[in-house]
Amino acid sequence: MERHIYGLLKEIGEDPDREGLKKTPSRVARALTEITAGYRMDIDKILNGAFFRVGYKEMVIVKDISFHSLCVPSKQLVNAVGGAKPARNIRTGDELWTLEKGRLVKTSVESAAMRKTRDIVEISTEKGRFKLTPDHPVMCEGEWKEAGELNPGDKIEWTPPKSLCREQYEATPGYPLGYFLGAVGSDGSVQDGRRIALIVKKRQFAEKFAAMSRQAFPGLKPRIESINVPSGFLKAQIPMSRVRIVSSGIGKKVCRWFSISEQGSGSKTRSFRFPQVVTSSREMMQGFLDGYSDGDGYSVNSGGRFIISANKPFLSELGKYLETPIGDAASTASRVYVSKNWDREGWYGRHGFKKEADFHVPIDSRPVMVTAVRKLPKAKKPHIIYSFKCSPYPTFLVSGHLTHNCEHHMLPFFGTAHIAYIPDGKIIGLSKIPRLVDAFAKRLQVQERLTVQIADTLFGKLRPKGVGVVVEARHLCMTMRGIKNVSSYAATSSMLGVFQKDNRVREEFLNLIKRAPDNH
Repeated sequence: MERHIYGLLKEIGEDPDREGLKKTPSRVARALTEITAGYRMDIDKILNGAFFRVGYKEMVIVKDISFHSLCVPSKQLVNAVGGAKPARNIRTGDELWTLEKGRLVKTSVESAAMRKTRDIVEISTEKGRFKLTPDHPVMCEGEWKEAGELNPGDKIEWTPPKSLCREQYEATPGYPLGYFLGAVGSDGSVQDGRRIALIVKKRQFAEKFAAMSRQAFPGLKPRIESINVPSGFLKAQIPMSRVRIVSSGIGKKVCRWFSISEQGSGSKTRSFRFPQVVTSSREMMQGFLDGYSDGDGYSVNSGGRFIISANKPFLSELGKYLETPIGDAASTASRVYVSKNWDREGWYGRHGFKKEADFHVPIDSRPVMVTAVRKLPKAKKPHIIYSFKCSPYPTFLVSGHLTHNCEHHMLPFFGTAHIAYIPDGKIIGLSKIPRLVDAFAKRLQVQERLTVQIADTLFGKLRPKGVGVVVEARHLCMTMRGIKNVSSYAATSSMLGVFQKDNRVREEFLNLIKRAPDNH
């Protein structure tokens, strides 16, 4: 550590060998060793032999346990699963939407915190307007950037928030998804990037397409309808079967796999490209060939079949993959022969099945441009800002824009912890509780995690009827840098057992530790 601190002093423009700094590397190393001593503390040893069996059944509270640690929390409103909620209504266990490598995924709230501030910035983009604290991290062109440092022209990762209210269907790779794509390519239409329709004469084909759709997108319930379609040639109504799927999530994925526009209505079979994703597995490619030929194809005596299409760019790409020439089928259509042995390596010198792409699901996000960043006048009454610790993803969406839950500046935060429990036959030595706080605090921490770790450990080791933990702290990352707010503090809580289930117990605990904010 001394060597690294010596180098750090040089990097910031200082002379580590000058008088006054010669001993600084060793002093900082000793300080960091003390501040992070929690990594070398054994929680089991701290609590070993500290439990006593007594008949005491009332609440035990240890107040004002001082601590210091290194961290910084983040804060703000979110897009919750099932619809956007005000932050004050978000609860532990709620699911939030976020983006992971551009894909829409769910993450769960593990703990919540709040603080007060008068500093707010308003961010305007091409797709919306939202408010954050100046130090709130936002995903900006592949890197995290604080909201207060954004400039017009920057691009933020974004997904349409309206789509979050709709059912999201995960695409499952394999034969059913390949069949689904093949059938859509042959006889389907995609309208406005959200409505997929397959209208065919063969009821059996429609039923198989519906079955493959359900397997490709678990939870999907496609509708099969009997309809009549007018025929100008026959001058009559022709009975047909129609399968309808209405889902912007699926529609956009299909458009991107096929490289077609998400806008406009009507059939896309004249413009789509060969979806390379079907080559990710033999089963998926087989499904694609079966689905397409069931719609626009026919079998021959050799056991093979012809695929027909007026879409020559698609047929050219498919023929290139199968190493098969394109032939004429009619005045406006062409065809490609698919052997029953198409996947066999060396069959007439061909490569057979060849993986040309990994399975991927098209991303749900795209970059949107920041049009304005406005620092709002300081409010007379402080805003209450909420922070959520989430898992398995620490990020969440604000008006569809990707933001981060927390980041580490390695600046101290310090304050007090209040801990209460109601025994169920055992109590713990009171001195052990401050030691437990010290062990968890002396690590690279976030306040939310510190709060949960204390509560979970006491609840797991002592097996009481309930545990309540409240942590109140000031963060130097907010007073020394960023918003430089010296009057705000963060409060976090974790309630387990009867503290979580019984409002009266929780209120009693909170009333007993209540005091004026100026004393924090």
